[in-house]
Amino acid sequence: MRKILMLSFANIKKTKGHTVSILFMFIIAAMLLNLGLLVFVNFGSYFEKVTEELNSSDEYYLMPESLYSQRVSEYIKSNDNIKRSQKESSLLAKGTIPYNNDNREFNFLINDVDQKRDFSKWKFVGEHESPDSMSIYLPYVMNIDGGYKVNDKLKVSFEDVDITFTIKGFTEDIFFSSLDTVVMGVYLPSGTYDRVVEKLGVKYKASLIFADLRKNNMDVENGIKEIIKEKNPNILTDDVSIFFSLDKGVVRLSRSIMANIVSVMMMVFATIIVVVCLIVVRFRIENSIEEDMTKIGSLKAVGYTSRQIISSITIQFSLIALVGSMMGITLSYLATPAISKVFAHQSGLMWVQGFDGMISSISLFVILLVVILVSFISSSRINRLNPIVALRGGIITHSFRKNYMPLHKSRGSLPFVLSIKLMLQNMKQSLMIGMIFLVVSFAGTFALSMFYNSVIDTKIFKEIPGVELSSVIAVCNPIVDNTSVVENIKNMKGVRKAQFLDIVMMKSDSYEVATYVMDDYSMKETNTIYEGRYPLHSNEVAISGYLAERVKKNIGDSIILKVNDKQSEYIITGYCQGSYMGKFNIAYIRSDGILSLNQEFKQRGFQIYIDKDIKASEFKMEIDKLYGDDFLKVVDLDKEVQQGIGLYTGIVSKVGISILVVTILVVMLVLYFVINSSVIRKKHDLGIQKALGFTTLQLMHQLSMGFLPPIITGVCLGSLLGMTQTNAIMAVPMKAMGLMKVNFIVTPLWSMLFDVGIVIVSYAISMLVTYRIRKITAYGLVSE
Repeated sequence: MRKILMLSFANIKKTKGHTVSILFMFIIAAMLLNLGLLVFVNFGSYFEKVTEELNSSDEYYLMPESLYSQRVSEYIKSNDNIKRSQKESSLLAKGTIPYNNDNREFNFLINDVDQKRDFSKWKFVGEHESPDSMSIYLPYVMNIDGGYKVNDKLKVSFEDVDITFTIKGFTEDIFFSSLDTVVMGVYLPSGTYDRVVEKLGVKYKASLIFADLRKNNMDVENGIKEIIKEKNPNILTDDVSIFFSLDKGVVRLSRSIMANIVSVMMMVFATIIVVVCLIVVRFRIENSIEEDMTKIGSLKAVGYTSRQIISSITIQFSLIALVGSMMGITLSYLATPAISKVFAHQSGLMWVQGFDGMISSISLFVILLVVILVSFISSSRINRLNPIVALRGGIITHSFRKNYMPLHKSRGSLPFVLSIKLMLQNMKQSLMIGMIFLVVSFAGTFALSMFYNSVIDTKIFKEIPGVELSSVIAVCNPIVDNTSVVENIKNMKGVRKAQFLDIVMMKSDSYEVATYVMDDYSMKETNTIYEGRYPLHSNEVAISGYLAERVKKNIGDSIILKVNDKQSEYIITGYCQGSYMGKFNIAYIRSDGILSLNQEFKQRGFQIYIDKDIKASEFKMEIDKLYGDDFLKVVDLDKEVQQGIGLYTGIVSKVGISILVVTILVVMLVLYFVINSSVIRKKHDLGIQKALGFTTLQLMHQLSMGFLPPIITGVCLGSLLGMTQTNAIMAVPMKAMGLMKVNFIVTPLWSMLFDVGIVIVSYAISMLVTYRIRKITAYGLVSE
C-alpha cells in the first residue's frame, strides 16, 4: 500500500498545474451539489420545524366580527372534521406603509401581544425590546426585505386615519409572516392595541379561528361561507374578499417554492460540473498513460503489477476529488447564510443551517464513487500493456497513423492546415473538448434564459399566477349603474381597450373552484391555456390541469359546476394553468354561461389596458378623480404585479448570474488544463517547428485554432440543447405552482451572442496559455 501511495503522490507532484485545475472544478461541483441538497431537503424541513415549534394549526378562518354569528360558532364547535379550534379577536385593516422607496398596501391583521394562544403561536426573531408608547412588532420579512430596523418609526395610513408606531422587534408565525400569504400579522402591546381600536373603530374588528382538521379538505371553509351568505343575502357570490382562509399546505408551498426552484437549478448545474470533472479526469488518465508509457513499462519491469499501477492512478484522482469535495462542502456551509438571506426576502423565514452530516456524506460519497469508477475504468487499459511494448512507447509492430490533410495536397495557409491536422490526429481530445463545451454551453444558455426572463423581459414571470396583464383594474360599485362610465373610460385617450373579467367561486364535487368569467376570451392577453382552447359557447368551460387530475376529467368530457343550490353542466374545451390565492382549482367560462347558475350576476372587474407611454399610477389617479364614486376601488395592476414578482425575479436573476460566472470559470479551468497538457505533450514537435523558422505567435495561433472546431461545435450543440430543454427543466419545480407547461422566453439572438462570447473568451484563454511556447527552444530540447 505504501508503494501505491508513493506512486500516487509522485503523480500529483509531477502535475501540479493539472491537479490544481481539477481540484478547483471539484470544489465548485461539491459546493453546488451540497448547497442544492441542503436547500432542497432542509429548507422545507426547517419550515416543518418552525411549524412544530409554534404548534401551528392546519388552517385558519378570518372574517369581520360582524359576520361571526352564533351559528358560525356552533358550526365550528359541532363540526366532526374539526379536531380542535381556537377563536381570538383581532383587527383587520388595509394599510399603506413606506416600503423600499415606495408605498405598499397590506392587509394588516393587528393582534394583541398579551392574547394567549394555545396553538398557532408566534415567536420573536432576532433582537427585540420591551414595549413603550405605540410599539409594534412586525414580521421578520419587513426587516430583511423592507429594511426596517428596531426603533424605526412606522407610519401606517389606514382608510380613515394615519397612525405612527415605533418598531420594537420582529416576529415569525406560520400564516402571517410572508408577502405571498394575503395577510400580514403585526402584534401590539395591550395598551397600544386598545388605542388603535379606539382610533380605527369597531368596523375593523375581526374574528380569527385556528383549526386542526381530521381531513384536509375545504368542507369547513365552504360551510362557513354558506352561513355568511345566508345571513347577508346582499353579499354577491363572487365577493369573498371579506373572508380569508388559508391552509398550512398552501403556506408551505408559497414560502418554500422559490427555494425549491433554486435548488433544482443548482443541482442541475452541479451535475453538469461533475460531468465535466469526470470527462477531464478520464482525459487526464488516458493522456498520462500515453505520456508515461515508458514509465509504466519500467514499473512493470521492476515488479509492479497492473493492479498496483491502476490503484495508484485511482487513488491519485480520488485524493484530489476528496480534498476538493471537502473544501467545496465546507464552502457550501459558509454560503448558506447568504442563501438564507436571499430566500428570506420571499419566504420571510430566517433559515439557520448547521452542519448536516447525512447530506454532506451523500454529496461526498456520490462524487467519490463516480470518480473511482471513472478512474478505474479509464486506467484499465494498463492491464493490456506488455512491459516490452510499454518500454517501446506503445509500439507493437508498427505505429503508422493515417496522414490527415497531407501538406503537399491541402489548400490554405500553413498554420491553419497544421492546426486542423493536429485536431484530426487528436480526435479523442477534440471529442472531449466538444463534450465539455456542450454541457457548459447548455448550462450557460439555461442561466442566460433565466436571467433574460427575470431581468430583461419579465412577462412570463408575470403570467405565472395566471393574472390577466391589464394596467389598471376598476372594481365597479354594484349599486351604481356604471354603463356610461365604462363607455367613457373605453373612449379615454391612451386606452387601448377595456373589458370585464370577474372571478366567481363555484364548486365541482367537493372542490371549490375559482372561476374566471369573461365575454370574449379572444380579447384576453394572458394565455393560460396549454392544451385545447378557451370556451366559445355558453355551455363550455376550460379547467386547470390540476383540477382535471382531481376530478378525473379529460377534454371533451362534461363537468358539473355549482353555485349555492344551483348547478349546470359544461363541456371541457381545454386545460389551463395558474393559481388563485395559492389554490390551483380554477376554471374559465363565458359571461353568458354563468347566468344559468346566477341570474343576478353582475360584471364588476373592469380591466383597462393603456398605452405603454402612459403610467398606470397616473392613469389610476385620473380615474379616481373623475369616477371615484362609481368604483369600489381602482388598482394599479402594473405596480401590484411588479411588487409581486420582484422577489422571485430578483432571486432567479442572481442565480442566473452566478451560474454564468461559474460557467466562464469552468471554461477557463478546462482550457488551461487541456492546452497545458497539449503543450507539454507536443513540446518536442514545437521545438522542431521553431528550429524550422516558425515564430512563437504562429505556433500559438496554430495550437489555438486547433481547439476552435470542437469548441464551436460543442458550444452550438449545447446552446441548441439549452434552448430546447430549458422549459422542460423548469417545468419540474414550476408544477408545484400550478404550471403544467412553462414557456420561458429563449432568445436565439442572446444565445448566439453568448456562443460568440464563449468562443472569443476561449480563444483568448488559449492564446494566453500557449504563450509558454516562447520558452521552448530547439537548443533546449537538444541539451535536455
